[in-house]
Amino acid sequence: MSSKKLSIAIISDMHCHYSESSSKDTYLTSNMLRTDPNNHPVESILKIIKKEKIKVDLTLCPGDFTNKTDAQGFISGWDFTLEINKELEGKEVIATLGNHDVDSYETFSNYSLEIAKGIKKGFPLKDDDDCDKFWSKGCVFIEADDYRILVINSSHYHHNKKASGGGKVGEDLIDYIDEYLVKHNDDKINIALAHHHPIDHSRFKLGEEDKIINGDALLEVLGKYNFDLFIHGHKHDPLLRYHNFHSSGTKIPILSSGSFSAISNLGWTSRRNTFHKIDLVKTKGKPSKGRITTWTFIPKNGWKIVNDDEGFDSYTGFGFDGILQDVVDKIIAEVGNETVKNWSDVVKAIPDIEYLTPNEAKHIELKLKDEGLILSGKLSQIPEIISNTKAIDGN
Repeated sequence: MSSKKLSIAIISDMHCHYSESSSKDTYLTSNMLRTDPNNHPVESILKIIKKEKIKVDLTLCPGDFTNKTDAQGFISGWDFTLEINKELEGKEVIATLGNHDVDSYETFSNYSLEIAKGIKKGFPLKDDDDCDKFWSKGCVFIEADDYRILVINSSHYHHNKKASGGGKVGEDLIDYIDEYLVKHNDDKINIALAHHHPIDHSRFKLGEEDKIINGDALLEVLGKYNFDLFIHGHKHDPLLRYHNFHSSGTKIPILSSGSFSAISNLGWTSRRNTFHKIDLVKTKGKPSKGRITTWTFIPKNGWKIVNDDEGFDSYTGFGFDGILQDVVDKIIAEVGNETVKNWSDVVKAIPDIEYLTPNEAKHIELKLKDEGLILSGKLSQIPEIISNTKAIDGN
């Protein structure tokens, strides 16, 4: 059976600014030198991309390239993004607008989009017609043979300070999305991209007032047309979870991408900065499955694959649609009476393991432990072996 594949990089919430324009809110300032690559988020990720030969089809950006509409930070943030995508050999960068990219406080102009529209160089989309739709309607569909990206401007209503509190999509926009998808209801990989979150994201006391107004209605439409993934930024707290549609029994994974380089992460959430690569595969008539690899930025050490209990999992996924106990039973059967087995052999026999979310993976780990099956590391760390303590004790 043929399948569609798509590989994407996620760069979100750079908050880039000129180092003397305000208090330092980011590890990535527009005028910093690259002399020490392990302290420069862009230079460091370029080294990783080259060394590990990472390639993607697209780079997606959920906004906040700059901080407090700093023009130099915006120009540099977009240039940095283009530079990273070029090294990744991505076909294009697809971006949306963050609240910090809009001059809603009229700090530099009495027109909130003057800086954002003046960036040019393919911002936020390389096609001029797509840009026109994005600015005028507040969303645009990017179509390709195997995928469709719905780019949503959740900062569309940030015309002034009073209106800039959170994200919003109007009812007319939701109707437009519905009408468009009725005519284009095919079996592509469908991804929605926005800056703000469509459902509550209030852990770590991050607040509830800034989610997308009409977000539930937006998700209902996306669920109606079997969207495979919703990606957003804004919260600086990387998190992967499902939104369930009880009427249909289906679900959509929602990825809060965290921040590429904002310093405020540690103060608000104790979460470090993240760079994600997602590999999606879609079999006809079924939801996409995705495998996420995440690098963490550590000052003075650069980007690393880390084993951090408090951070976002280095290796995780989404799209498993079965019963978790069935996975446990299959693992038990695969190990059998062997005392030690290579974990890679288990995954090869049970590929669903690669598409478990962090919470699902933790559930599997606990169930295996109850059965006397001990992994040499967490699933998020790709363990080398699984040990059968019952078989060992029996010997």
